[in-house]
Formats: sequence, C-alpha cells, structure tokens
Amino acid sequence: MVPAATGALAWRLGRHALDPSGPASTAVEVVDRVLAVRGWPADAADLAVSVRQAVPDPGGLERALDAGELVRSYAFRGGSYAFTPEVAALVLAVRTITRVWETRRWQQQGGFALEDWEPLREEVCAALADGPLTRDEISARLAGTPLAHLSGAATGQGADSLYKPLHWWGDICFGPPREGRSTFRLLRGDPAWPGRPDVDDAGRELVTRYLAGYGPATATNLHYWLTEGLGVPRRRLQRWLADLGDDVVTDVVDGDEDAAVLLRADREAVRAARPSDVVRLLPAFDPWVLGPGTADARLVAPGRRSLVSQGHSLVVRGGVVVGTWRSRAGTVDVGWFSEAGVVPVDALRTEVQRLATIRSQELTLTSATR
Repeated sequence: MVPAATGALAWRLGRHALDPSGPASTAVEVVDRVLAVRGWPADAADLAVSVRQAVPDPGGLERALDAGELVRSYAFRGGSYAFTPEVAALVLAVRTITRVWETRRWQQQGGFALEDWEPLREEVCAALADGPLTRDEISARLAGTPLAHLSGAATGQGADSLYKPLHWWGDICFGPPREGRSTFRLLRGDPAWPGRPDVDDAGRELVTRYLAGYGPATATNLHYWLTEGLGVPRRRLQRWLADLGDDVVTDVVDGDEDAAVLLRADREAVRAARPSDVVRLLPAFDPWVLGPGTADARLVAPGRRSLVSQGHSLVVRGGVVVGTWRSRAGTVDVGWFSEAGVVPVDALRTEVQRLATIRSQELTLTSATR
C-alpha cells in the first residue's frame, strides 16, 4: 500500500510551492523555500525550480547562479547543491564540524599534508581573484608556487579532497560551467556572501529553517539531513533542538505513531490542514524527497524506495510518491504504482501540459501500471 496523503503533507506542499504552485516566483525564492536543490543533473535541478513556479522560468536557476544570487557548493554527502548565500553560510559552517580533512585517510586521498591547508587556501583564492578557473587551470597556477607539489593532486583522482574543505570554509564555490567542465569561483569577499557564522548559531538556525520547510519532522528526518548528510553528531543536534526551547514543540500529527517536531508558530496551521489530492510530476532527486529522506515511509512505500534512490523522476499525489515518469520522443510515460489505485488521467494530462510549457515542446501522456 502507498502511504496515505495527510494534512501535514498538504501543509508542506504549500511551503514547497507545489500546492498551489507559484507563491515563489523567482528561482531564488524557490531555493530559499526548499533550502537546498541538488546541483546535478542540471536539467533536473532546473525542473525542480520550474515546477514550483506559477509562471515557469526555465534556465532561471542557472542564471541566478551565474549572477551570484545563488551559490552552488559541495555539501550533503559530498554532492553539489544550490543554496541562497544565507543558507549556504549555515550549511557550510555546520559541515566543518567533522574536520574530516584532518584525518590521515582524507589526506592520503588528496595527496597533501595538513600544513598545506592554509597556504593552499591563500593560493587558490589568489588564483580565483581574476575570475573562475577549471581544476586544470588551478593546477597550472599552483605549479608556479611553493605548493607545486600539489599541482598534480589539484586535478587528479582525489582532487576534490582538496577543494571540498575550501567550499565548506566559504572560500570558493562552483562557477559557471565552461565547455562542459566545472569551474570554481571566489566566494570569500563576495558582497552577497554573509561570511562564516558561529557553528552552533548556524546549527540552531538551520534546524529552525528545516522545520519551517520540512516539518513536522521525525528524529530520523533530522538525523538524515544533518547527521548523515552533514556529519553533525547526534548529541550536538539534540543540544540545538533543546536550545530552541519553546519555539519547537513535539506533536503526534495525523495519528502518526512517531512523534514529530515542528515550530510552535506552525502548529495550528498544520493541525488545520486537510489532505491534498494534487498530482505533480517531480524530477529525479527533488527536494521533496531528498529533504526528509527516501526512507521516510510517510512519503515513499518501503517497497518502492529503490526507485526513488536510483534517480527516477517521480509522480506524487497529495505529497505521496505514487509512480515514476520519463520523457522521450514527445511522450511522457507514467508508471503508476498498481497499489496507488485508479490512475487520475485528467490530472496527469494537466501536469504533462505544464511540463510541455516548461520545456517548450509538445508532449502527450502514455500511462501504464507498474
């Protein structure tokens, strides 16, 4: 059986600009609502933004990144994500808690010694002062410095072991791709960059923002996002929650067996919300499922979890995953889960037309039960 749509999910759909779509009109506003959009694949990231806009703006995510209105940086589980500068500062500060770059394994992987870190920060930032560079270009710049011994490491197999901590410290982030190759740009000193906050202040603010976008959240949700995703120790996360005091409440929502936490300011609105029946076509790795985690049985039936984790584009109804879809040769093929009941053909056709508008192409619906 698929999970039942609930009032709490309906409330969250509103926060995500999915029902109704359009409370957020720009890419920056959408990303601010969902906190983080996985940066790759680029077309999926762009669609994650466009489906949340009443008037879709394809390419708006990339334009906001190029303009510096959004930041794309290494974050959760080593992947790249797009954030507003304010949220990026919180996430990246929290990501430094592990100090993983100080471990022998990390240093061996990156081919560096710990004493290389501070000189490397300065050399890379100096190189990027003239504009974004590829890994190869950064490597060439290092070749002419006292850090020439890192020149090979800066472009080899373990290169990102060098670059990731520079992202987490707020020194650099991804720049505009060039001929299909990634670049890095200078973040330190950018007028839009708020700077690195105190780690515990960042943690408390990040928990608050997460609950505002993904509440009501179970302990498993919070650990998935902050402990598994960013390396925050569980005790520290619990301390941040305790520090928020009366601003956070524990509640049993929609009869769920697991108590969940949410912001006190949202409690009555969540309780008053009624289940939604809205159907949405979401791209692979959409924030709707990556935020709470694919193991959240309120969103994804355990037997269908592998489809979500493997990167299938998703059909959701009332916030619950009820199928997958793919686009090819002018058609949108929907694989409706047999356990999800009668296929809502009219709602799916409406969504396919929204997708056709976003992509500026003619699309027709084909549907089968899987």
